[in-house]
Amino acid sequence: MNVLFIIKILLFNNLNNSGSIEALVPRSLFAVKDTINLKVNSEGFAPVLVNWEKGIVSEIIPIKKDYLKIKKILFPRFVEPHSHFDKSFSWLSFPNLKSNYENALSVNIEEHITRTAGKVINRAEKSLNFALENGYRAIRSHVDTYNLQDKTIWPELFELRQKYLSLISLQYVALAPLEFWSSKDGEKLAKNLKKSGDIIGGVVVPPFNKQKHDYLLSNMILLASKYNLEIDLHIDESSQFPGAGIKLLLRTIKKLKCNVSITCSHLSSISLLKSRDIAILSKQLVENNIKVVALPLTNFWLLNHDKNVLPIVRPVAPIKQLQNFFVDVSVGSDNVQDPWYPFGNFDPFYLMALAIPMLQINPWDRLSISALLTAPSRLLNLSWDGIIRGGCPADFVILDGTSWADIISGNVKKEVLIKGKIYKK
Repeated sequence: MNVLFIIKILLFNNLNNSGSIEALVPRSLFAVKDTINLKVNSEGFAPVLVNWEKGIVSEIIPIKKDYLKIKKILFPRFVEPHSHFDKSFSWLSFPNLKSNYENALSVNIEEHITRTAGKVINRAEKSLNFALENGYRAIRSHVDTYNLQDKTIWPELFELRQKYLSLISLQYVALAPLEFWSSKDGEKLAKNLKKSGDIIGGVVVPPFNKQKHDYLLSNMILLASKYNLEIDLHIDESSQFPGAGIKLLLRTIKKLKCNVSITCSHLSSISLLKSRDIAILSKQLVENNIKVVALPLTNFWLLNHDKNVLPIVRPVAPIKQLQNFFVDVSVGSDNVQDPWYPFGNFDPFYLMALAIPMLQINPWDRLSISALLTAPSRLLNLSWDGIIRGGCPADFVILDGTSWADIISGNVKKEVLIKGKIYKK
């Protein structure tokens, strides 16, 4: 970022967090009244002047200047729809050197035996500091919940949320075995999560006993209905038995006739179904208002991993087919430097750089950018949908660059603004 720009922002920051910038902004990420003078280039960027006063956007004005002369790109701060910061950065202590799903699960259990509230909070704070520096404004994190020791962790997590409240929104999912939600301890935690506004979660991965899982899912859904809770499930994170989990879930929902908000994370194996079957499932997801989170990084790393063979089939949620039937799909990072995925650092541009070519999604297309930026805002039910308009917070990530190639080059220079002020750790 050039010196004059930094001086300008700092000057305005001293005057009630007010300022302005000329930048390229993806057309689908801002709302403007003057569309007649708006120019949009072939990559979907429009040159605009963004003004903000006291940390709130006051005006967006199209610029007639040649977009090639504008060297800044502006995004709203990002939202992470699926993470696990209770185990982030634990890879060195608990490596999964076989790099497959089965061993990840085994090593994950080893980690959980040794965890304490202090370890979890240290990992979470490290994660949040990276997330803030890299441009996130909200995170949903799943938190492993198995044993009595986890009871000491939840009060600490609630305190952590308050500590960072002015900087980043945190949403928790209690990730527990399905059996837990049929127990007295499960109901007690559900009551607490109702008070805190958080979510219950579980894992549905085949092979499984259909009758048993139908019973357990029924109890979980009824519990969520009783306390008006959302559910976020790890479901069909597999390269076998395509769609077994989601098919069982849909049958259970139909039987219970409960109106519970449900997110299906992963849904990897349904990509192995025939197009006709994906279409049928997609329509049922929409009918039941079920949102989906695609998690390509962990899925590509773990599923069908073979040390001797490069697998052609690497399942991940079929984002394009789902979106074509109006399923609301978000793309998330999932694990960061833990037994499930050894890389990453809570950086949305790292996610973009890998997910865009992996999923073959064009970032200049509205639906593609939606999955990375606005759908996660809807998933977390945030007050701001991520569209830059008058009256929204001046929460931006500003990059040096002129194109998508610059954005996903892996060498991004950026500044993060929170309520119109440059964020400094």
